[in-house]
This record gives sequence, structure tokens and C-alpha cells, in this order.
Amino acid sequence: MIAAGGIADGRGIAAAFALGAAGVQIGSAYLRCPESKVIAPARVALAQARDDSTVITNVMTGRPARGVANRVMREVGPISRMRRHFPRRHRLGAPENRGGETGKSRLHQSLGRQAVRMGREMPAAELTRALAGAALARLSRMAG
Repeated sequence: MIAAGGIADGRGIAAAFALGAAGVQIGSAYLRCPESKVIAPARVALAQARDDSTVITNVMTGRPARGVANRVMREVGPISRMRRHFPRRHRLGAPENRGGETGKSRLHQSLGRQAVRMGREMPAAELTRALAGAALARLSRMAG
């Protein structure tokens, strides 16, 4: 079994292994790494997000996904029946979304999960080493 969801630190990794997981999948912790393709305004939104900043929405992708609430989600509501029009809405919003790269987007999407607050701005390799080290330290304390 691979544990996933809400795992973004050594404590979560160690807990998953202690409960019998063979591995862990980590996502949101890497969103603010320089290697990710997340645009600047979305990085800011992710950095400023609180534990209660995310909602389940279908507005940005057409399918349910957890993301940091933005203007569109607040105005339309996080779940919209218009989802079947997703490709068209996405094309219409594309100029706004592209504007995010210059910091002018109002529609940028920040798809982050429950552990969004736990992401760090550091190279992915460094983050991986830090997470592994923290998990190993916790596991050795649990064994000892």
C-alpha cells in the first residue's frame, strides 16, 4: 500500500510507515520548489494559504479537485454545474491565466491539497533529503 494525502513532513512519512505503508506519495510539499511549473501568483497563494484556505472545486478544471480559493471560486461557488463547459471556460480564461506569469492574473489556480501549508521553497532534491532525514529520525526514535 502506498500512503497518500496530507503527507508533507517527516512525521507524516514515519506515521505512514509505522501503520504498514510500503511507501508514500507526496505532492503539495513540492509545489513551491523551483522545479515546479507553478506560476508566481499561485506560489504566493500557496505560501499564504492557511489550513482552511482550500476547497473542493470543479470550477478551474471541470472535475473535483482541492485548491486554494480564488476570486472565481468565491464568485461562482466552488462547485458549479457549468463544469460541462470546462474546455470553453478554460479557453476563455486562458489569457487571464497566462497573465499570472506576470503577476496580473486574477484567475490563477493553486491546486494544493490539505498539506498545502507545509510546502517549502527549496530545490526538490533538498526537500527530498530533508523529508527522508526527518522521517528516518522519527522512525529510529519510534524503534528505540
